[in-house]
Amino acid sequence: MIHPSSYMWVAPLVAMIVAQGLKPFYRMARLRTWDWRQMKNSGGMPSSHSAAVTALVVELWLRNGGEDPILAIGVFVAGVVMYDAAGVRWQTGRQAAVLNRLLHDLRGQSHHVRDDAQTAESADANAAALQGIRPLNVVKSPWWLIDWPVLDEHVGHKPTEVVGGILVGIIVALVIH
Repeated sequence: MIHPSSYMWVAPLVAMIVAQGLKPFYRMARLRTWDWRQMKNSGGMPSSHSAAVTALVVELWLRNGGEDPILAIGVFVAGVVMYDAAGVRWQTGRQAAVLNRLLHDLRGQSHHVRDDAQTAESADANAAALQGIRPLNVVKSPWWLIDWPVLDEHVGHKPTEVVGGILVGIIVALVIH
């Protein structure tokens, strides 16, 4: 016979899926634009990580009671996950935005410098050709500007998005239980 506690993973999984599924609807209500791609993003409202760990804590509480030491572990892990989502990952997204802007600006400066360098280079090539000297081949852009990917800026959550995830987690766990 399967023990009832073996289904403890259902509420967190469903809470995470529901939170991810709500993201396009929240965007539609806020910005009046529909974007299914929001379902795969890790940032945004509500936080699916917060929803999952909250649903787990609620499920632990409902099944085992408030005196079970496993509940304390669940609360601690949930706190770390939510702090990480609203703190560390939010700052990572802000740093990604700064780096994307910096690389965009550097690429723009690189193209302007290259145009000036090409004009000077062609004049030098003409003068060198008259003297029989080959011009040097110079790399046009620094290596780190060539194929740098655009970094994802939406990896963390605002505190309100974490609270939204907590509410989704509580509601889903209560409904499933």
